[in-house]
Amino acid sequence: MSITKNELSELVRDIKSGGDPSTEGKFHPTIIWKVADMVIGGLIEMAMYKTQGGNGYDINGDFITTFKNVEVRTDTDTDEKYSVLPAPVISLKHNRGLHRVSEMKNLEDAFALVPNGSHDVFSILDAHYLNKKTEVYQEGGKIIYRNLRPTVDKVMVKMVAGTSALDPDSPIPIPASMEDSFLQRVLEILDEQKLTPRDKVNDNNPNIPR
Repeated sequence: MSITKNELSELVRDIKSGGDPSTEGKFHPTIIWKVADMVIGGLIEMAMYKTQGGNGYDINGDFITTFKNVEVRTDTDTDEKYSVLPAPVISLKHNRGLHRVSEMKNLEDAFALVPNGSHDVFSILDAHYLNKKTEVYQEGGKIIYRNLRPTVDKVMVKMVAGTSALDPDSPIPIPASMEDSFLQRVLEILDEQKLTPRDKVNDNNPNIPR
């Protein structure tokens, strides 16, 4: 089973502190988890590049988190159907962080994932009006639907989710074979942040000699 959020933060803090309790406070779990999200995105893109010669779109299922019964809402100003994403999406090339969206009871017919703004391009084509397949695109922390059946009020979303959506005792969605690389990269980034000098001098203070 993959390492959990709590296990990751405790392990990192233990390694970094070397038994010194005063050092543990410098590595707050929230910071560790944000670094973890950065590393997960890098691992995924590296894996996609290796498996598909740099042109890959397939993502290892271990990275995917499934969210059921995500509510479909209506924007009363625009009459658009949308859902608030249940977690932050880890940013990947070609918008692959959003993996799959479908109805709850019609899983084999996934919605078409399209780029934001594609409607302006395709709406001028006659063939576009013949396409009744539901389309979905991401806009910030939401996904917006086109041609969604009026009776659909909840959907299933599969995505590469940031760790903030996970319970602290939930496993981080990464393949077991990548756990060591994952941990080492998290430690490296924290080291880089620690070594970067912070400018604590107020350059606008007239009492500081130039």
